[in-house]
Amino acid sequence: MKRFKFFLFALLALLALLAVLLVAHLQTHVVVTTEEVIPAREPADIQKAADLSVNIVAALKTTYAARGVHAKGHACVKAYVDVNQTIPAQLRYGVFAQTGKRYKAWVRFSNSSSNMAKPDDNANDARGMALKLLNVGKNLNGGTTQEFIAHNSPAFFVNSVQDYNAFVQAKGNLRYFIQGYNPFQWRLRELWQLISAYAPPPPSPLWTSYFSNTAYKLGPHNVKFKMQSCQPLTNMPMHETDDPDFLKHTLAKELAQGGACMQLSIQLQQPNKQMPIEDASVLWKERDSPFIPVASIHILQQTFDRSVQQQFCEDMAFSPWNALEAHRPIGALNRARRVVYAASSRYRHRLNGTQPPQSLDW
Repeated sequence: MKRFKFFLFALLALLALLAVLLVAHLQTHVVVTTEEVIPAREPADIQKAADLSVNIVAALKTTYAARGVHAKGHACVKAYVDVNQTIPAQLRYGVFAQTGKRYKAWVRFSNSSSNMAKPDDNANDARGMALKLLNVGKNLNGGTTQEFIAHNSPAFFVNSVQDYNAFVQAKGNLRYFIQGYNPFQWRLRELWQLISAYAPPPPSPLWTSYFSNTAYKLGPHNVKFKMQSCQPLTNMPMHETDDPDFLKHTLAKELAQGGACMQLSIQLQQPNKQMPIEDASVLWKERDSPFIPVASIHILQQTFDRSVQQQFCEDMAFSPWNALEAHRPIGALNRARRVVYAASSRYRHRLNGTQPPQSLDW
């Protein structure tokens, strides 16, 4: 009898798991468009998101006000970005228009957490990489940089500005994803994306893959991008340390010994596949559209762990809207980021009595 009860329980558990997986699969069938679709209430939702971002900065400030997201920067390091000598003609737009062209750049590596009271690299967290190309021509915000902002998960954990606001107000509580008794109303795909992103740390900021999550233009195309080591990300030893700043210290040792190479790749939207531009929680599958390498990021051998450069890194501002028209951000979350990032940056600089660096060249 006990064996029968155990078998019945296991069978029911398996059926429940299959039902949940089926629901998650069904949730991926979303509307795919090649043009942006802007809801009527979006401006109000975006303003609310900006207000919430300012509140996060205010609530979590310590002796200074850090960024609302990706607050802990491990380093800002100098790099060259070299456009590949061979690029498919359909991808030659914006900074990739001229094959073989070289740009100076800054790269910032970070943890996602906003809380700087006890920042610990050993904690499960998302990791970020922001790439700032210099002197590219006038961008959409009036500057002269082209920026690619990414983190270590290929899809995001909310699918609209309204849901982002609800998540922030719920303070990440699990009940945001699982509400009520109807599994068809649960946000299972988004929950999985969050779990995937908040992972144990890599052995070094250089040894993980970073994805744009959101979509961008590349001339007439809609694309996402990825940045990862030029070398295979396999058989890397895991870290064994209690150092809460080990990612910075590891990177410092690596770059003191030599430079590093990372590859920038582009993924084209295929409108006949499940590759929406308005829902960043849906993974663009590589089997539907593989990533195509377009440039190499050569991080120089250098010493960056100095107080002056660390402060320079803190004062630097990044935004996906620091972009050429050929790389214009698209989709709901990107439209929100234009307002949210600017509001958060203005507020933290005002609290700190600082401003973004006037000169970025090196």
